[in-house]
Amino acid sequence: MQTDKIKSWDRLIEKEDERDVSLSVWRAMIEQISKDDISSAKILDFGCDRGGFLRMLYDAKPFKKAVGVECAADKAAVANQLRGKRPIYYGHDDELSAHKSSFDYAFSHGAVHLLPELDAHARDVYDALKPGGVYYLTTGEYAENPLWPRWYSVVYEESSLPPQNYSLNDIVKSFDKAGFAVAVNRLNCHGFFSYQAGGDRYFKNPLELVRYMTEYMMVFRLERPA
Repeated sequence: MQTDKIKSWDRLIEKEDERDVSLSVWRAMIEQISKDDISSAKILDFGCDRGGFLRMLYDAKPFKKAVGVECAADKAAVANQLRGKRPIYYGHDDELSAHKSSFDYAFSHGAVHLLPELDAHARDVYDALKPGGVYYLTTGEYAENPLWPRWYSVVYEESSLPPQNYSLNDIVKSFDKAGFAVAVNRLNCHGFFSYQAGGDRYFKNPLELVRYMTEYMMVFRLERPA
C-alpha cells in the first residue's frame, strides 16, 4: 500500500508526540516484550510520528536496528534529527515494500484509524515481518469506544488524512485475511495520567481519561506463522 507524501498529516503541527498519553501507551507497549531479548532484533514502527517510541524502546531495551515509517515528510525529518546515535532510520511509509521478511517485531500506535485500506496495510506488514515475527498494534480509535463519535469530528478537523470508522472486528478480519494469528487484549496502561483543569477536546473530565487509558485502549498481537 502506498500513500502520497504529505507535509504533515496533523494540521496542528506544533503539538509534540511525547504527550503524557503517548508516553504511557509506549511504556505499556514496551512491557509486551519485557521478557524478550531483542538485542539482535530488527524493529518496525509504523506511523512513527516524530520517532519518540523507537527512541524510548532503544533506551529501555537496545535492539540491533529499527526503521520507522511515516506518511508525513516533516515528521520523518524531525525524527531523523532526534535519533542521535541510535541505530534507527526514519522514512516514508512507501519504503516499507523494500523490506521483505525483514522485521522481528513491528509496532504501531494511533495509526490504524487513518489508514483508508486496512486490508492492504495488513498484507504489507505481513510481508515485512519475518516468519514468526509479531506485530503489536494498539488503538483507542475504534467504533466500539464510546468516546469515538466525538473524537471522530475532532480528528477530522485536525488531520489532513480523513479518519476511518473501523470496528475491532474490522481489524480482526483484515489481519486474519492476511494470514496472521490474531490475539487481543486491553493494553495495560497504569500509573497516573496528567490532566489539566477544564479538559480538552478529547477528554472532558478525568474519568474519560482514566477509562480511555485503562479500558478502551486495545492491543492486538498479530503473529506471522513461522
